[in-house]
Amino acid sequence: MRWSWLRLLVLTALSATALSFVTASVLAAPSKPVLVPDATGDVPGKLDLQRLKLGIANGRLRAAVTFAGTVTAADMFVRSGPPGSVCLRVWTATNADPESTRPDRLVCVTARTTKALRASVLRQEGPGLPERVRPASVTASKSDRSIIISIAPSALGSPASIRYALESTRPGCDRTSCIDTVSAAPATRRFRLR
Repeated sequence: MRWSWLRLLVLTALSATALSFVTASVLAAPSKPVLVPDATGDVPGKLDLQRLKLGIANGRLRAAVTFAGTVTAADMFVRSGPPGSVCLRVWTATNADPESTRPDRLVCVTARTTKALRASVLRQEGPGLPERVRPASVTASKSDRSIIISIAPSALGSPASIRYALESTRPGCDRTSCIDTVSAAPATRRFRLR
């Protein structure tokens, strides 16, 4: 009888330890890829967002942005005024309140020329314009309907998780009606990096 109770106690302890290990592993695992759709035709112009797919690939944060139609560097390029852009807005602090604070990181794609895109990681600290801290990589799909942005987590300060939202801004326009968002502003989503 004594041996049975001892065995039961040991098995219970082992089960609890295994369960806590599995739970900790699951909670610490990166998020699975997420797909966030957006209504098409909700903004005029070429930079009408259709969806964002966010995931981890080869240790990097990968954002696949799909537009309602084709978009090339020429559609984002302007010689003067605000350029067309696609920006992943990122809050890295665990206690960040996206409804009352602006993002501390921006990962933005603009056109370097009419034929080439450029991606940058910008840091926003306090008032004023954000500061470019690192490059990011960007490639366009063969169909010109999507761009793939790849970011090293260290460029974001290596946070365990982020809050994020995506926005596009029509070139040459600085009105809020020229901005398309995924998720609809001011909503954000959380994504675990590690």
